Amino acid sequence: MVELAKDFRTLLRVAWLTEMEYRANFLISIVGALAYNASQLLFISVLLHAFGGVAGWTGPQVFVLFGIRMASHSVCAFFFRRMTDLDTVVHTGEFDRYLLRPVSLFLQLLMRRFNLQQFGDVVIAAAVLGFALPRAAIDWTPAKALWLVAAVAAGGMLEAGLQLVRGALSFRWTNTESMTGLIETVFGTFGNFPLQVFGGVGAVFFTLVLPLAFVGWIPAAMLLGRQDSLWFPGWLGWWSPLVGVGCFALAIVFFGRQSRHYASPGS
Repeated sequence: MVELAKDFRTLLRVAWLTEMEYRANFLISIVGALAYNASQLLFISVLLHAFGGVAGWTGPQVFVLFGIRMASHSVCAFFFRRMTDLDTVVHTGEFDRYLLRPVSLFLQLLMRRFNLQQFGDVVIAAAVLGFALPRAAIDWTPAKALWLVAAVAAGGMLEAGLQLVRGALSFRWTNTESMTGLIETVFGTFGNFPLQVFGGVGAVFFTLVLPLAFVGWIPAAMLLGRQDSLWFPGWLGWWSPLVGVGCFALAIVFFGRQSRHYASPGS
């Protein structure tokens, strides 16, 4: 664990120096992320202004949900963005080098390059939560604050796990890159709202089939005392971070098994 922490610090330093070599590109990427997330905020603001709330959730409550979803996405993007590169790693033959090193294949993929261009996501998530949390009348306790941190981290791990599973399919399939944008679009479009707005079938689908609910809706409902909006017993929501951790662990196992089917392109 100590060696991993040292590797992480080294990678972070190298990433920072690399990004600073192309400062204009670095700044443009941050501005682009800010602009995209600002457009989502504008859409939600217009919707709330027109209807006063969504599925019985007040404006501040919806913004808390959006902030939690964005914070989870920031964890995924900041720490696990390289999951989306697996197609490239496989198809270019870069994976050949991974097989020659006495280091975990997954860790080599994870540390392929540290991503600093997601600061825009981090800034938006922090600003939204900083605005919404004080206005949502939450009965804070130290345990609830720690639970929120765990839920955000687990949400990021869940999204990263889905991207890792998608990428691992490239060991067998020709190309899975189109699924990357699909996952991000679904999370960024549907994940910003209380999922009961899509009806009972939609809420169940986004919980059991595509576990989007664990990234924003369930954590926000538990934090805000809106367990009444969930379709299952509310006390189960407190265990929701385990779903993200479990999905990520299963994704790593799936990645390892699929990697056995790797066939070098010979490049």
